Amino acid sequence: MGSVALTRALDISRVVVAHNPVGAEDDPSTSDVLAQVGMVEDALAELGIPARRIAVEPGRALEIFHEEVRQQHPLETVIFNLIESPVGRPHLHTDCAAVLELPGLPFTGSSPATHSLTTDKLATRALLAAEGIAVAPGGRLGLDRPEVLDRVPPPWILKPAFEDASVGLEGDPVCASREAALARGSGLARRFPGQPVLVESYLPGRELNVSILDGEVLPVAEILFEGFPDGTPRVLGYEAKWDESSFAYSHTPRCFPEGPADADLLERVREIALAAWRLCGLQGYARVDFRLDGEGAPRVLELNANPCLSADAGFMAAAAKAGLSQREVVRRILAAALRDRPSRTTSVGVRRGLAAGDREPLETLIRETGFFNAEEVEVALELIDDALAQGAASHYRFLVAEVAEADGAVAGYACWGPIPGTAAAADLYWIVVHPDSQGRGIGAALLQAAEAWMAAAGRTRVYVETSTRAQYDGTRRFYRACGYELAAELPDFYAPGDGKATFLKVL
Repeated sequence: MGSVALTRALDISRVVVAHNPVGAEDDPSTSDVLAQVGMVEDALAELGIPARRIAVEPGRALEIFHEEVRQQHPLETVIFNLIESPVGRPHLHTDCAAVLELPGLPFTGSSPATHSLTTDKLATRALLAAEGIAVAPGGRLGLDRPEVLDRVPPPWILKPAFEDASVGLEGDPVCASREAALARGSGLARRFPGQPVLVESYLPGRELNVSILDGEVLPVAEILFEGFPDGTPRVLGYEAKWDESSFAYSHTPRCFPEGPADADLLERVREIALAAWRLCGLQGYARVDFRLDGEGAPRVLELNANPCLSADAGFMAAAAKAGLSQREVVRRILAAALRDRPSRTTSVGVRRGLAAGDREPLETLIRETGFFNAEEVEVALELIDDALAQGAASHYRFLVAEVAEADGAVAGYACWGPIPGTAAAADLYWIVVHPDSQGRGIGAALLQAAEAWMAAAGRTRVYVETSTRAQYDGTRRFYRACGYELAAELPDFYAPGDGKATFLKVL
């Protein structure tokens, strides 16, 4: 099939290859993304699909994606999402995926919910184990209460719970004594503040990687540990992946076992990998890593929802073993993105101020979201009534979103106001979108319009208050991705277990 036919089949006019910024001094586990970008660009050239690369700076994801996609090519652009989290910021890729998901933009790979789950190795372990999928014995190491060491058989391997690319597995991460485990755990806690430390039993068996492309299991790879001295743990640590001058780097080749003696084992890990794929909601492409225990039984080490796609990495090696070209891998990843996330872009206009006829549709959308309790609904309506009664003299500034395809029907609104007694501060009180219009970029458009109005009014310090309940996890993640930082948190502010989180963005 020629490149023109492939392009038509995918119904794509352009691909934006998005990646995390890379500086000259960055860790190689971060800078490696540029090799992936190059591979994808080469494959897109073969497919005949125009491409543009963008480095997505933390906190500017909403602004960048809105400019690149919604204003230029709203219907035919796909984001090839290669955004990875730099060392010490493990949730950046999750936040950026959320910014793409909220307006309904098609992007490659897994959803932000899946990224969030698989980034947290403790949560992933718990889910897999609860569903009967074997994992290594382990748990969270509390330095003040290290009882986990009493129930997890030694020797132990310790790692930060949220990092990937073997970051935190430098040196010898295997500890045979309780004192060594506590010392290493303390060092990891200092190095990665805010991250739990995961402790697991070191499994002495073979290491296997199972790559999956859109639900198809690729040939199973094995990491060999050649010439390792006796007593040296066989661990694919940081040096083995990134330090080309190290012994581990040159003595951990990859192979693809195919002999009849391994047939049952390979079939078993394929089945487990697919079960984990479905259980965790993986999409597009992923990798499941295994280690065999002392009895030769496979146990899942972790899931990678955005495995490296550089030409010499494990995923592309497995694809090549399956006879798939780089072009075909990229085409199938894009096809999955189009199928799983059809574009839901909408022509939306945002106007400032309320009209007399806005009251009824605004009340309807507030109530029909089902998100707000009765007291919150009444507060929202009080602000609307105040703005309608006082007009320009009201403290509250409203923006209303109207959908062109629905004859200008009201689809959402935002409300902000200057904070009395301050020179440049403002509160962003509400962003509400009708359920029938959610996922179409309306909330993002309202936020940008509100920020532009606040900036023009000299209100450059924007505060957002929200609940700390789990119901608001997506809200908090969205604001972080849009450049808002947590400025304060008051536990139990609204109710026991329901605190108030205050976010700040300087425009």
